[in-house]
Amino acid sequence: MSLNKLFSTDMVLRVTGATANQLKYWVKIGLISPTQDGRRYLYTFRDVIKIRVISNLKDEGLSLQKIRKGIDNLTKVLPSDDDPLARLIIFTDGQEMIAMEKGMYFSATSMQRYFRFDLEQLQTSIINFQSDKTGSTEAHRLPISKVG
Repeated sequence: MSLNKLFSTDMVLRVTGATANQLKYWVKIGLISPTQDGRRYLYTFRDVIKIRVISNLKDEGLSLQKIRKGIDNLTKVLPSDDDPLARLIIFTDGQEMIAMEKGMYFSATSMQRYFRFDLEQLQTSIINFQSDKTGSTEAHRLPISKVG
């Protein structure tokens, strides 16, 4: 499949889960910008990725305002020659748009950085530490991966 190919609205609806009304509204408010051919819209592969991300985030309860802000922020902070939605892992709890890149987590809407904390690994480390006769704290210290 060529990534330069343009896709019809029917194809986009089938592969993204978005509705025709959603697409019309997202075009109207400028959230997506497909190519217009007469009365038809044609979508690039990047448009399809963006629509799928938007649709999935909406289905999980994230507001369109937060989605727009998150996409705008990601576009500003990531290299312009790259499409952030195609290379990031993006998920939501319905309140926040979280992006993960190279093991780092951050809020796409507030740009707040997060760190990952493995509670099971901490518990194992404590058990190992308690059973260690040397009492060395360095042997069982857990790394905490900071985002950013």
